[in-house]
Amino acid sequence: MTDTRAKFLDFMRHVLSGAPDFIEPGKLQRFSTNGRRGDTAGWCKLFEDGRGGVFGCHRQGIFEVWSAVDRRAMSAAELAQFQRQVQASRAEREREQRQRWAQNAERVHALWAECEPLLPGDSATLYLKRRGLGGMWPLPDCLRFHPRLGYWADGQQIGLFPAMVSAITSPEGELVALHRTYLTQGGRKAPVPTVKKLTAAAGPLAGACIALAKPSRGVLGISEGIETGLAAGLASGLPVVAAYSASNLAQWIWPSDVRRIVVFADNDKAGLDAADTLRARALRADLRCEVHSPSDAGVDWCDVWAAGQSVGVQA
Repeated sequence: MTDTRAKFLDFMRHVLSGAPDFIEPGKLQRFSTNGRRGDTAGWCKLFEDGRGGVFGCHRQGIFEVWSAVDRRAMSAAELAQFQRQVQASRAEREREQRQRWAQNAERVHALWAECEPLLPGDSATLYLKRRGLGGMWPLPDCLRFHPRLGYWADGQQIGLFPAMVSAITSPEGELVALHRTYLTQGGRKAPVPTVKKLTAAAGPLAGACIALAKPSRGVLGISEGIETGLAAGLASGLPVVAAYSASNLAQWIWPSDVRRIVVFADNDKAGLDAADTLRARALRADLRCEVHSPSDAGVDWCDVWAAGQSVGVQA
């Protein structure tokens, strides 16, 4: 069984960017796939008989089946038993995930209700002004302000900070998580280990976005970050939403009335690879899609806008 566990872990690490330290056969286990403490997007279960297992990542929408032996060598009875184990584990994982999402939804909605609309002079609008976005008003309704949001690290609250809180919504418009940017009173990034954090998810994150704008005449832009999305919209004159991460940009699900996508990619490998993945998906769906990125590495769309540059996007 020890050798089986090692092979199962090796296969998981090959597919995902993480795996648990120890496998207990017959138990559904959670683990981090982004290296951060508290992340439990990864899950796995090694069957008690050691003949196989299942694993995946809720954040990335991954579900994989692994077998210790070649399934083509299994007898009909063995294969049927293996498939029953897969289906039972899938159902167990889905039940457990629905319970977690329901619990998280209560906390997410309660926190969103505590937030206030953005007003000129609050820490969030001062922060956006420092990013070169001070002339943009009104700001999108999906952005709000929390005057004293708790910051937690290693299970302890280390302080209360002003924060810009952004709604991450599913393709159906449901609130599935909140993106928090911790700030100082003067609108600078707060002195905390991780300035930008996501709440636990209340639904699938794959395909979701921060809806900074709505499509116009079938056209919609998408960026990775909130600030870069706002800047790209100003520089191009197009409506732009934010995917909040490179991986989710690649998996984003566009609204049904969109016929043309303009991707405002970060000029780094992760951003450009994600943009290429999204463009390939859009083209397969018979949509028009183009990718733009700043000409220089290390320069983002806020820098482009602050420099007074526009983006040449065909109307």
